[in-house]
Amino acid sequence: MEDLYFDCHIHSSYSHDSLMRPRRILKRAKNAGLTGVAITDHDTIRGSLEAMKLEKEVGMTVIPGVEILTDSGDIIGLLVNEEIRSHKWHEVIDEIRGQGGVSVLPHPYRSHLNVLELAKTVDLIEVWNARSTVEQNERALQLAGRLLKPGTYGSDAHTYAEIGNVNALVNPGTWEVKRVVCAECSSRSAVIRSQITHHLKRHEFLQLIQSGWRYLWKVVD
Repeated sequence: MEDLYFDCHIHSSYSHDSLMRPRRILKRAKNAGLTGVAITDHDTIRGSLEAMKLEKEVGMTVIPGVEILTDSGDIIGLLVNEEIRSHKWHEVIDEIRGQGGVSVLPHPYRSHLNVLELAKTVDLIEVWNARSTVEQNERALQLAGRLLKPGTYGSDAHTYAEIGNVNALVNPGTWEVKRVVCAECSSRSAVIRSQITHHLKRHEFLQLIQSGWRYLWKVVD
């Protein structure tokens, strides 16, 4: 099998905080030197299923995925083909494995409860996330090392500019990262853009105005 250079954490327009279309995601990823992506939309696999239909046309491998907001924080499921119904963290992991999938603890030190228990239970720990701080990523790497858990890398891209922030050679059997080609951090403006998109899609206009001012201040600054 050819080497697989993957970004295992990307959000499409099927997420509440992204406007990226699956076709363009694949084209941008290919131009960035990736051979495949995992599209892991918030609480739905629809984006990854749409992208899978474009694999041959674009010449990219797509791993179907989802990022579920559970009662203890986000959990990613890779290689899942059906929607995850539960939002209780242990049941989500059971559902992922019941589909023959792989469970991932993304950005463990951002908005998670029971981190140690979650980390012990999942199959992989995201040890580098382009939207996390250096300290958060270092703690995630140390956590995976203590538990002898395989690690994965993800851009957590919500905007086209972030695609390619991560390019990692993965083991196709375990999805563990074997070698990192590129690991760059997302810009603050990219994060703010996705926050604005989130508020716009939810018609949260007051929050949208507040986020818009923060973005404009960043651009002017």
